[in-house]
Amino acid sequence: MNKKLVKEFLVITFAIMIMFWGGGALISQIFDITVNNIFLRIMHLIGGFSPTIASYISLKRSNKVKNFKEWLKEIFDIKHNIWTYALVILFVLIYYVLGCAINGYEMGAPIYMLIIILPMMLFGGGNEEVGWRMILQPELEKNFGFNIATLFTAIIWWLWHLPIFFIKGTANVNMNYFLFGIMCLTLCYALATIRKVSKGVFPCILLHCLINVLSAIFVFNYSPLSCVISLIVTILVSMLILNINKRYIRE
Repeated sequence: MNKKLVKEFLVITFAIMIMFWGGGALISQIFDITVNNIFLRIMHLIGGFSPTIASYISLKRSNKVKNFKEWLKEIFDIKHNIWTYALVILFVLIYYVLGCAINGYEMGAPIYMLIIILPMMLFGGGNEEVGWRMILQPELEKNFGFNIATLFTAIIWWLWHLPIFFIKGTANVNMNYFLFGIMCLTLCYALATIRKVSKGVFPCILLHCLINVLSAIFVFNYSPLSCVISLIVTILVSMLILNINKRYIRE
């Protein structure tokens, strides 16, 4: 594991997060303003890009990428096989079919809005993957193996989200932080599996974007039962996929 790269990535990520999300949470609570305030909205947006910013800076400083163009080229490598994109759809289905079946759901935005909102979600979550799944997960796996690396990544990802639970007007304010942590672990298993199978970041970005955009279409509330069942099913499916993939590579 490149400890210097991981440390630098995490320090930059959390420094930006604390400055903009932590600062935004304080401003929101002290002055009783919501994220709809333009100043707070900008702080919220910059904080969300902290893993993205940290990814480029740390990779550039470690000579892993030569310039911004090379960094973008590595991120937006869309040339992956059908198997990879089928896995993206599979994990999206597991997340939403189980969530909707157990908790019930309401239709939010029309389904056709998927086409309109999906590209926007690159700036509302998908961008994070160039940090978490491009640097953190694969580097941790070198020392700790797949399962422990996924657990560590999930915990860090979960803690990183904490300040936005105190910014009024965000979707996270009404969520249970601990149930959200279980879902972070669930998604980390799905994203880590896709990363390991594809060796790429773009499929992870796509999965993250789809999960976020569909939350505006199929609206359901988390429950302890659905979170635990989704986690168990996702882990089992992940292990099965990784075993199949390992055998396929050997053959």
